[in-house]
Amino acid sequence: MLVFLSDVHMTDGSSGETIKPTAFRIVAENICKLADTVKKLEEIRLVLLGDIFDIIRSTQWLANAVRPWDVAGPQQEQIVQQILNDIITKNQASLRYFDKLREYAVKTGVPFDITYVIGNHDWLINRYPNCRATVAKALGVAAGSAPFPYQLFEPSYKVFARHGDYYDEFNYMGDRDASSIGDAIVIELLNKYPEEATRRLNALVTAGSVTKPEMDWITTQLKELDNIRPLLDAPSWVLMVANKTENEAARKAIEQAWDDCVDNFFKVPFVQGQDKFLWPDKIDLLQIALQLSSHISKKMLEKISDLKEKLFPEDKAGGYDKHAFKELRVRSGDVNFVLYGHTHDYVVVPMDQTSILGGSSQDKIYFNTGTWRKTWNKVQFDPANREFIGWHVLTYVAIFK
Repeated sequence: MLVFLSDVHMTDGSSGETIKPTAFRIVAENICKLADTVKKLEEIRLVLLGDIFDIIRSTQWLANAVRPWDVAGPQQEQIVQQILNDIITKNQASLRYFDKLREYAVKTGVPFDITYVIGNHDWLINRYPNCRATVAKALGVAAGSAPFPYQLFEPSYKVFARHGDYYDEFNYMGDRDASSIGDAIVIELLNKYPEEATRRLNALVTAGSVTKPEMDWITTQLKELDNIRPLLDAPSWVLMVANKTENEAARKAIEQAWDDCVDNFFKVPFVQGQDKFLWPDKIDLLQIALQLSSHISKKMLEKISDLKEKLFPEDKAGGYDKHAFKELRVRSGDVNFVLYGHTHDYVVVPMDQTSILGGSSQDKIYFNTGTWRKTWNKVQFDPANREFIGWHVLTYVAIFK
């Protein structure tokens, strides 16, 4: 039995809440109950399909001059290692439930193993052997000399899996061992903005213009910014928080801090280096989409909506099912099941059915493993009011021989 899960995004706690141990307990118990239903279980193999230890989503980057897109070196390794250590310490109670699965396997006499596949928020772990060894120790697996894989092919299960960022032009730019615009968005904007807004609100609290409870509510809401789906709806979230803030001084601080952070984001040399001469490119799209829509004309808003729809279609699968169907191993017949993560939307898509010798058929299915993090999603009706609804989901996919 292969059990796939992804996008848990365990953090060091510096930029929003991390996943609670209860989630790991529930899933571990469910996997054990599932295993009990199989008469001849050959193995239990947990496949962590990327973005488990979230190295990017940490404000520790803001306290240093080094960034993920800088050349590898001792200072960068030190930051990555510190963030990783803090993640493991913060989530120690959660990680123990992997040991519970291992204990269950030993008790039932079934081999147990964990495979770690790299995603776009944990790719820096692969850059440094000591970081890979830290992850291996935390998961209770042998630390090999080779980097963690970026994809998994299991012919006996007819399964092919990868994180899925390979098809996201913001988070994959041709080299999974290198940084992307997505890293810059998280660090230079989504991590930095709540910090900057809090700094300004603190000054207003000191001046007596804003109360401490008002500031605490606002900062808690703003730290959820990275959980918005799709990401380009982030300005709508900022405006929602501003609109729910009755204090005029606080509301202005929320909006002005966002505008300033967006302006500074596009001044980052790494971001400027991605801006191409021809228009429009992905940086041009970001420049339009990240502006607060209250400052933009209706005509421009319509253009933004068209651009968003082009990159983030309403289809829940987001077009990733089409990429799955085009995977070479699917076309060759080696694979019936393709699994991605990354999008945070769990889906099951029937891709195709082909006839085989003997008159039977093969079903080809695409799965997205979803996420365990809370996601905030804009309401479908009357979206102009910029309301969002959030929920937690615990999704995993089990594949049997």
